[in-house]
Amino acid sequence: MGYQLLSVQDARTLPRNQGSLGMDVERATQITDSGLTFDTIRVKQVRRGSAGAQAGFHSGDQIIAIDGHVFASLMTFASYIGSLPPGSQASVDYIPAGGGPEKAERVVVTLAATGRPVQSAPQNSTSDTASSGMSTRTKIGIAAVALFGCYEFGCFKHTKPINPLVNSQPQLSGVQQR
Repeated sequence: MGYQLLSVQDARTLPRNQGSLGMDVERATQITDSGLTFDTIRVKQVRRGSAGAQAGFHSGDQIIAIDGHVFASLMTFASYIGSLPPGSQASVDYIPAGGGPEKAERVVVTLAATGRPVQSAPQNSTSDTASSGMSTRTKIGIAAVALFGCYEFGCFKHTKPINPLVNSQPQLSGVQQR
């Protein structure tokens, strides 16, 4: 499964449509290889009634990608979410809290407007199968294992966990850094 990096430059050109997952997030792990750097995003808190809550996200879940995009920074993640119109759907690849890459899942989330609860329930697409006969969950797991397996075995030149900076970044497109 191929992921595409959303750069800071690309994020600056995205429209502002006020899409929101209703979750507080922070950078989890920064991965760098051959000049390509991206962050995984850890869920800190999920607001009751939010799009994230209805999708089943929990504190500690780690977002790998949204709609096939990995993110150069927390700002690019927030910009991408904010660029999506409320009511639109986004496909989120994530690792549940406490799980490894082999537990990665994909869920389809219906975004809400910043500060508002979502009106319709999202659909979980983990049971979908393609012509390969593998479920989406299996494919996401394989991709995550490949990505993080390479990361764990030293394929990437530099990896480091990120320590969150308390109150150092403004709220971006419905995503708060605390």
